Amino acid sequence: MSVKLRFKRMGRSNRAFFRLSAIDSRSPRDGRVIEELGHYDPCEKDVSKQFVAKLDRCRHWLDVGAIPSETVSSLLKKNGVDHKHLRLPKPGKPKPAVAAPVAKGAAAAKEAPAAEQAPAAEEKKAEAKEAAAS
Repeated sequence: MSVKLRFKRMGRSNRAFFRLSAIDSRSPRDGRVIEELGHYDPCEKDVSKQFVAKLDRCRHWLDVGAIPSETVSSLLKKNGVDHKHLRLPKPGKPKPAVAAPVAKGAAAAKEAPAAEQAPAAEEKKAEAKEAAAS
């Protein structure tokens, strides 16, 4: 059985809060849970009461192979849980992929045929105009 740590949505419309649960991955979002681990209320003014979790039980589930959602990962990380299963993006901008450097001789060889083809095309156009004028 694959277990995930994820949120169940509770509350009313426009005033949602979430329960942190250990759930079988095949269950629906608000379906049957294995264990309730805490809650998250984004509307709570007091930051210390916004996310409340049983951190020792969260660590236990992570140790036995539970996979947290991205939101749960970020909240657990902010509350001091450090685990290899926490999926967090690395800080900073991603570095662009660098193309393989091309040797100077190979670059010049690639440019030379293109330079020779451009005047040849212009000469053909000029010949076509002369033939049409005759």
